[in-house]
Amino acid sequence: MCLWCRLLAPCLLLLSLARAQVVEQVRVEGARFVPEEVILGIINLRQGSFYSLDLVRESIRKLYRTGFFDQIEVYEERVGDRVVLIYRVKDLPVIYKIEFVGNRRVKTEELEKRIGIETEVGKLDPEELTKGFTSAPALEERLEIQRRLKLGRVLTREELEFIRRKILEVYAKEGYPEAQVSYELVPRKGASKVVYTIKEGEPQHVRSIKITGNRSFSRSRLLSLMETKPVNLLTLRLKPPFSEEVLKEDIRKIQDFYRSEGFLEVKVDYSVRKEGSAREVTIAVQEGPRYRLKELRIEGNTYFAYGELTREVLRREKATFYRRETIERLKENIRRKYSQIGFLGVAVEELEKVDPESKTVSLLLKVQEGEPTYVNRIEIQGNYETRDYVIRRELRFQEGELANQKEIDRSKTRIFGLGYYQDISVEPLNVEGGRWDYAVKVRERFTGQFSVGLGYNQVTGISGFLSLRKGNFRGTGDVAGISLSYGSKSRDNSLSYTRRWFLNRPIDLTGSIYDKRVEYSTYTVERTGTDLLLSRELAEFWKISAGISLQRVGYENISPQASPLVRQEEGIKQSRKLLFGVSRDTRDNYLFPSQGALTEVSYSVAVPVLAGNERYNKITLSHQQFLRDSLFNTGFILSFRGSLGLVEPYGDRRVPLDERFFVGGDFSIRGYRYGYAGPLDPNTLDPVGSKRQLVLSVEASYPLYKNVLYGALFYDSGLGFDRWAELRPKNLKGSFGVGLRFVTPLAPIRIDWAFKTKKVPGDTSSSRIHFVLGAFF
Repeated sequence: MCLWCRLLAPCLLLLSLARAQVVEQVRVEGARFVPEEVILGIINLRQGSFYSLDLVRESIRKLYRTGFFDQIEVYEERVGDRVVLIYRVKDLPVIYKIEFVGNRRVKTEELEKRIGIETEVGKLDPEELTKGFTSAPALEERLEIQRRLKLGRVLTREELEFIRRKILEVYAKEGYPEAQVSYELVPRKGASKVVYTIKEGEPQHVRSIKITGNRSFSRSRLLSLMETKPVNLLTLRLKPPFSEEVLKEDIRKIQDFYRSEGFLEVKVDYSVRKEGSAREVTIAVQEGPRYRLKELRIEGNTYFAYGELTREVLRREKATFYRRETIERLKENIRRKYSQIGFLGVAVEELEKVDPESKTVSLLLKVQEGEPTYVNRIEIQGNYETRDYVIRRELRFQEGELANQKEIDRSKTRIFGLGYYQDISVEPLNVEGGRWDYAVKVRERFTGQFSVGLGYNQVTGISGFLSLRKGNFRGTGDVAGISLSYGSKSRDNSLSYTRRWFLNRPIDLTGSIYDKRVEYSTYTVERTGTDLLLSRELAEFWKISAGISLQRVGYENISPQASPLVRQEEGIKQSRKLLFGVSRDTRDNYLFPSQGALTEVSYSVAVPVLAGNERYNKITLSHQQFLRDSLFNTGFILSFRGSLGLVEPYGDRRVPLDERFFVGGDFSIRGYRYGYAGPLDPNTLDPVGSKRQLVLSVEASYPLYKNVLYGALFYDSGLGFDRWAELRPKNLKGSFGVGLRFVTPLAPIRIDWAFKTKKVPGDTSSSRIHFVLGAFF
């Protein structure tokens, strides 16, 4: 730079500063809801600042970015070399309520639910929005909408428009594609609202859906992918709604489905014939060739061989077609295998090479193993009542250990098995590096329960009950309860307390006192007593127990027509029993398992101590196995149940009547009355119980509605008998039938309609309906 330029530049700068205008004052006009001091704080111009159009433009942009304003204008007044800036704004009100007007077809509550917004401040809780649902993209979208559109603040024009578009989407899906929606802000200090006015228009409905060209998949299979549905008289779907936007999305789903099944050249088109409000839809499918999987290679797998990563998935495939589902299962299987040895950050990259000439696909899966993951810190969240240690002692992964996804999943099952929580999730908080933080999030249920209601089963009939139970007592995990139950044929009152982790060891100590009475057809039995039971966890799934039982047993109201075996029991007896048990429980859910098993061995011996006059040994072996269909992923749950029991007296005594096995009824072989699948008195045809029992059952359940309602098919078989020689195939009793399972947290409900394969004297009906409230098996 020349010398004159260096001398001239400072002079020009001083001259420009001398001529620059200074802001004398900044005023705000028109603001009704946003405080003036807030607006002035956003504007980057102050008294004494140098005036600049660029600074004014920037201040306008900043004000608009807040979303608080619908209109902003800036005026200037000059006073000599000074400027007064006047900001005239039209601000938006704080919205406390949303109203819908004109929505006759879709009620307000339904609009709230389907859009995912609250219409009054604090009305909708995100936890309630997600209750009963597992995480999914649609659910995450609903949560995001709920977080974005919280009331009690200003809603921007973009947010108001977003709600308007969502309303139009809901109406389009209901068959009102011509609906019109407008909105109006109704400002009111402290109670402003926005009113959406809906003009629904004329509805459109589907008259028929015709699909052509679908050689590989049935019409019903393709219809199951679609939200647009045909007329169905059985489900009373007489005028299913039509929306062309929804239909376009259905066409995309069909195309994606065909491509996922290897039809990479598929073309799907549609046409709609209009006749008044009715629409006749024709879907034309051009399947094209089905591509085969020519080659599958895996690279980067140093810890597992190729067969270990693919065997479980590929052995299920009967053909070599390219299927997206198979590839996703392969990738998931790889991630699962690595997660069980501590590699939770493994990534699987997919590279496909499509050959249109040979109609084949070559697939390469690149495994990026990364580094092993260790648990850094575990944080318990959501336990407002439960103490931290109650949850931590159930965890099977600990701080400083190698992270293992199998142990993490097992921890969730154990925590849920406590019965104190509605939802449990274990999520990584910090996934950078080789040490991850984890959050164990629980949502506590009301563990203090006061229940009043009715119960029913075949033995006790209808009974009313009142129960006060406090699980997780004082946040310690202990359980205290009192129960009163009276019915037409029964009485069952009890008081109990369970101390979890007794002496800070995996030992449960349970004490109970009870008063029970059951009226059978020809006699009544009462039991009053107390039990004390210790159970200890031996290993991850194993538990042993030991205890004592002191009872007073009375047989009364014996009918003159009762069996001699019953009449000889009349009177009061004292029972002193030692109780022992071993169990192994791998079920994934104690309420309604879908996989795993429960094996139990129980043994009790009545001993002649402390005035006890009963003497017998009783042993029962039972096993339940649950299998989820993972081959075809149909949702079916198969369960197998078996029970073998034996009771024998000693010391020239007899087996007490109510310690014998009564096979048949709600909890053994359905279709038979209680005890009628075992020995009967030859004169009265009343069941007298047996010294041995064998019960076998197989059941298939299918979810009809979410995970709440299941349909079931079952077959039961077995026998109550006194001598092993009686256990012959020709003597076995059996039944088959259908049922419903209602899975609720408080009281599961089971309804079965069972048909006997063999009639017995005294129980001549061919079928029987079983209704059980409060338990499955």
